[in-house]
Amino acid sequence: MSPFAIGRLLGPPPLFRGLFRWSLAVLFAFGAWHLYLWSPMPGLVAIGVTPVIAIFLFFRGLNLVARTAPYWKTRSLVRRLGLSPTWWDTGAGYLLMDETRGLWIVNGTGGNIVDIRRLHGRSDWQGHRLEIHMNDERKPAAFYGFGSAEDLRDAAERFGRAYAGHTGKTLDMTFEDLRAEEDAEEKNASKRC
Repeated sequence: MSPFAIGRLLGPPPLFRGLFRWSLAVLFAFGAWHLYLWSPMPGLVAIGVTPVIAIFLFFRGLNLVARTAPYWKTRSLVRRLGLSPTWWDTGAGYLLMDETRGLWIVNGTGGNIVDIRRLHGRSDWQGHRLEIHMNDERKPAAFYGFGSAEDLRDAAERFGRAYAGHTGKTLDMTFEDLRAEEDAEEKNASKRC
């Protein structure tokens, strides 16, 4: 896969976007102070709003800067393996799968689909996470977050179909939905009150 195609697939490097967000926070604070010097009342309003905007831009920029290392690891692994992804998701990181060759990459960690021992999906009110276990240890080799439980199940089914296509066996998949348990506990707590 050419470097241009990898760049189109993964998007622009997140480091530059994160640094841009940080510079916007600085510029907004600088602008609010100068607005106060020119016109005190609107300047006070801008200074009052500045911390909220600056904190938002700082943490959003920090999230993007933190994604830089997985971005470059994924990019170099795609080139090294010669991966031609047939399916990918770049919402909460970088998940790439080449179903024909039986390869996968998650945030710079990769392997063969046939080496996966089990998949474990975990859903709660904060997120939906797919864990890829390469051996019988409790700690996953890689994990990836999704925006919804349906997306998590679709990705697990895609891994299962690719695994079955290469081995002829079914992949061990478990799903844990903590949302139902949390809802039941909340209803029990409200009944007690």
